[in-house]
Amino acid sequence: MNTSSIEERAAAIRKEFFSFRNGMIADTLRKGGLEQKYIFGLQLPQIKDIAIRFKPDNEDESAALAKSLWSDKECREARLLACHLMAPALMTKEEALEWAEGILTREEADILAFRLLRHLPFKSELANYLEDTESELKKYTATAIRRFI
Repeated sequence: MNTSSIEERAAAIRKEFFSFRNGMIADTLRKGGLEQKYIFGLQLPQIKDIAIRFKPDNEDESAALAKSLWSDKECREARLLACHLMAPALMTKEEALEWAEGILTREEADILAFRLLRHLPFKSELANYLEDTESELKKYTATAIRRFI
């Protein structure tokens, strides 16, 4: 796996985010309570289109790109796009739990549950674990997983 190609692809994706930015939607999301530093205001169909165009052919590279994007907690669109790129077959229980515990918003919970977590063989176990926590966002994620099963 070529780390520089992952970094180059991530940089190209960020340029796409910038080119499709929608200030009105971004401002509305900020006023609605999103606190991420970078909110470009892309809509989900635009994010899905970017995922299709930039997804590596190799599942391992796609997973590496997804992990790189998910680690960017400052960019709304990067985290949502990561959910489209990660191959469920390559996600371990530990990674799924890490991603689920790192969710920042309900939107992320919904997209992560729909695009990825519902396809995992241990989805019910993950939902049970998240539901049994103190965090309202984690409980919401558990509900989202069950909603999409």
